[in-house]
Amino acid sequence: MFSSFTEKICTKCQSAYKVLSEYTDKDNELCLSCMEKKQDAPLSVTIKSEALDITNLESGKGSKQYRPQILKNYIGQEQAKERIKDYLKGCKDFNETFPHTFLTAPAGHGKSLLANIIANMIDKKLVKCTGGELKTEQHFVDKIVECDGGIIFIDEANKINSKVGFFMLPVIELFEINNKKLKPFIVIFATTHVGDIAKNLDALIQRCDLRLDLNHYNHEELITIMKQYKEKQYPKEKVSEEIYLEVAENCRFTPRIARSLLKEYIYNRDWSKTKFNNKIVSHGLTQTDIKMLKYLNQFENGLGKNTIANYLKIKSQTFEFEIEPFLVHKKLMIVDNRRKITHQGKDLLKCLK
Repeated sequence: MFSSFTEKICTKCQSAYKVLSEYTDKDNELCLSCMEKKQDAPLSVTIKSEALDITNLESGKGSKQYRPQILKNYIGQEQAKERIKDYLKGCKDFNETFPHTFLTAPAGHGKSLLANIIANMIDKKLVKCTGGELKTEQHFVDKIVECDGGIIFIDEANKINSKVGFFMLPVIELFEINNKKLKPFIVIFATTHVGDIAKNLDALIQRCDLRLDLNHYNHEELITIMKQYKEKQYPKEKVSEEIYLEVAENCRFTPRIARSLLKEYIYNRDWSKTKFNNKIVSHGLTQTDIKMLKYLNQFENGLGKNTIANYLKIKSQTFEFEIEPFLVHKKLMIVDNRRKITHQGKDLLKCLK
């Protein structure tokens, strides 16, 4: 009797391959080539939170850092806050679930904080993860189980791979997996750069009825945030208006950096030392920024981000998300196919000389 073959499609490379029918394994959907690559790859171990042994950990009070819990205490972003209020009221009036939300903002602008506030206001459990952590469909299912009808906050949503993203699409729209109805839940996608979302996953954004784009903070908002933080965290300490303004001018329009600089100043009471420790040259520009601009100024046709990152000895993602946005906002460089210094950037370097 001749053995029969079954044709299958590799789940990784999508190529067709044949396997003996009697050896068809539903748990193994890879062709020989992909299987060899998988065997050669380092072992990846995923530890679920429920599997962790925390019996020997001592209980404590958790973080003592002040974080606003309601929208009223969340400074700035008035348009985003107003839309959240409208949706909260609408969902309550019509007995509907708060919608999936797509949140974009520069790093340190309060994406995670806003997700926490929304969870508090609708009294739902909040489960956090990053797009890179969702390596398989099962990882996302685990988050659905963990949130128990609450909110899944996915930071760095641009790192969600296509395979998991395609699996998520019908699940978050129909609340159904393999014909099994699910308890409705909420997903808040967050990213610092919406342009990095895979083109074939634009549908993820379309599944979000509420999209919030957080803006850069101005000096007045940053000073209000710092004063609120100081009064809650260090109520007995005194900080002059001059210091608040100095911090606001040097924190790169970012609340997280503003709080960090203010805290260090309260610790050492020396603003010049604080600037020096954080390598700040002027108006938020650091020694790394100046080094990069000087390097970029040597190339009239510009440079790629990887070349610049290699020169600075940092990861390209660090350059793209932490250094580049501020310099673009300050109009010291532009981003096209390549990164180029602007006339303002060249004038700045002349002034520094």
